[in-house]
Amino acid sequence: GVFASAIVAATLIATSSQAHQTFLWPSKFLWTTGDVVDVALTSALSFPDLESGPARDRISFTSVVLDNEAVDALSYEEGETFLNVTFTVERPGLAVIAMSSKPRFGEIKTEDVSDYFDEIGLETSARDAFKALPGSPPLNRSYSKHAKAFICVETCSTGQDASFAPVEQALEFVAVKSDESAFILLRNGKPVASHAVSINFPDQASRELSTNGEGVIHLDPSITGAVMLMAIWVTVPDQPDGVFHSDYATLTIDRSHTK
Repeated sequence: GVFASAIVAATLIATSSQAHQTFLWPSKFLWTTGDVVDVALTSALSFPDLESGPARDRISFTSVVLDNEAVDALSYEEGETFLNVTFTVERPGLAVIAMSSKPRFGEIKTEDVSDYFDEIGLETSARDAFKALPGSPPLNRSYSKHAKAFICVETCSTGQDASFAPVEQALEFVAVKSDESAFILLRNGKPVASHAVSINFPDQASRELSTNGEGVIHLDPSITGAVMLMAIWVTVPDQPDGVFHSDYATLTIDRSHTK
């Protein structure tokens, strides 16, 4: 049946009023050796607003790799609008910062289920199976957020291998070696083909793309400055009264430095 270990590739509706985006936002994208870098993890209705900062204990995973070497001395500061992570950059190169949240569980009220399905882009067959449940129950859902950012310390030309390497997030973007304008979407380390990706701009505009058969998207050369890539993957439960789990992935980059 529809719910026999089904996996649904979700279509992101970036304009959804309920679609909070979680992303990493460095105070700048180009740093100098010896600097103390600060990067904010936040959730907001619009990129790059800083609206809601997660508590430190909500984070399940943090990775900072500079010039292909892990940076272990990380400091955190909780704030109302963002969770700040800071570290000292002791050599030049590209740094990859990645953070993931623990799953959060909850119910979606019956009257809000349709809007939620729109937000996560659930396919019709799965929607119909849920609607067929007797008694108009709430929807059981969970979600995890997986954010990543690239920054440069004096140069982006050294240490770029780090941007090609997965950090074992459930859903993540990595760079493509052969093309500086290309990024691959990985689900548990494997490419996700024909999947919706949105590009979000600081002026709150967005553009919708789809990965190709190899899980790759190509950014148009006209795209400059800071942008955020975003994708959602929905895992549908075996039974329609089970838990619908969504993984959200974002990557924040500054095209003026990395291309």
